[in-house]
Amino acid sequence: MLTYLFSYLLLMLVIMNLAISTLISMQFLMYSNSGSRYEQWIKPIIYVAMLYTSMSVSYHFIGVVAHEYLLALLIFYLVDKKQAILLVIITPFVRMLYMLFVDGHLTTVNVLASLVVAGMAIFYMKVFDKYVSNQTLSMILSEIFIVATSLFFAPFIPHVVIYSIFNQPTNWIIRATVAIITILITRKVYFQVTNLQNKNIQLQKEVIFDKLTGFFNYKKFEQDILLGSDKQTNTGIAVIDLDYFKNVNDTYGHEAGNKVLQEFSLFLRESLAYKLNSKDLGIYRYGGEEFVWMFDPNNFSDIGKFLKSMQLELSKLPLGDQNHLMSFSAGVSFSKNYKFNLKMTFDIADDLVYQSKKTGRGKIVIEG
Repeated sequence: MLTYLFSYLLLMLVIMNLAISTLISMQFLMYSNSGSRYEQWIKPIIYVAMLYTSMSVSYHFIGVVAHEYLLALLIFYLVDKKQAILLVIITPFVRMLYMLFVDGHLTTVNVLASLVVAGMAIFYMKVFDKYVSNQTLSMILSEIFIVATSLFFAPFIPHVVIYSIFNQPTNWIIRATVAIITILITRKVYFQVTNLQNKNIQLQKEVIFDKLTGFFNYKKFEQDILLGSDKQTNTGIAVIDLDYFKNVNDTYGHEAGNKVLQEFSLFLRESLAYKLNSKDLGIYRYGGEEFVWMFDPNNFSDIGKFLKSMQLELSKLPLGDQNHLMSFSAGVSFSKNYKFNLKMTFDIADDLVYQSKKTGRGKIVIEG
C-alpha cells in the first residue's frame, strides 16, 4: 500500500509539471501575434504529446492509465473552452492508440466505452461551468465525476484500474484526492506564472511607450529609425507639431497642457485608426508637443489632402478643460528619395515642419 501511495505521489508531481507546461504553452500560443497558419495545429500537437506522456508515466508508475482528461479540463477552465472541447474529443483516440500499442488489439466495446467517457467528460465540464459560479469548485466537481465515470466503465476499458471500483474503494478515494490536489496546485502555479508574464509585458510596454499619450516613445523611435533603414520599401514620415502649445502651458500650467496633449493624441489615434483600420499606427511622441508618424504611402492617394482634412476636424474640436481650439503644422518626406534611409528622411521632414512654422503655422509642407 505504501509503495502504491508513493507511486501515486510521483505520478501527481509528473502530471502537475506536464499540466503547467501545457497550460503555459497554450496560453502563449493563444495570445501570440505570429499569424502563422500552422499555429492552429501546434496546440493539439503539444496536447497529444503531453497526454501520451502522462498516460505512459501513469501506466509505468501505478500499472494503470489515470487522469487522462485532467489536462483538457485545466485547459477548459484556464485557457480556452472551445479548444479544450476539441482536445477532449481527441483524448479517447489517443487512449485507443495507447491501448493498441500496449495490448496489440482493440475491441468495439473498448472503443464505445472510451467514447462514452469522453462524451460524459464534456457534459460534466459544460454543466458545472454553467451552474457552479466558483471556478475551483466547478473544476473539482468535474474531475471527480470524470474519475467516477472512468472507474464505472473500467470493466470495458483496459488499464483504467487494477481492481474494479466495487472491489477496491480505496482506489477511488486515492485517485479523486490526487486529482483535486493536482488541480489546486496547478491552478495556483499557473496564475502565478501568468501574472508574472503580464507584469513583464507591462514593463516592456513602459520601456517603449509614452505614458501620457500612449504612443511609442523617443527610445522606440530611435530603435525603429536605425533598424528600419535597411528596408528597401518606401516609407512616409510626417512630423506633426501642435501649434502654440507653449502658450497653453505658460498660461494655464503643465497640467492643462498635458490634458490638451492627451486629447490631441486621442484625436490622432481615432483619425488614423479609422483610415488605416489597424492598431499599429506607427505614431511616436518625439518630444513635448511634437509627434512623428511613419506610414505606408500606398494607403493614401493624396497624403496632403488627408492631413488637411484632419486639420479641419481639429479646428472644430475643443481640447482640454479650457476648450482650446488648436491647429498643427506638418512636414512630410518619403524614404524613396533618400535611398530608403529613414534617419535622413526624418531630418528632411523635421526641416519641413520648421518651414511650416516659420511661414505662419497651421500648414502642411510636403517635399517636392
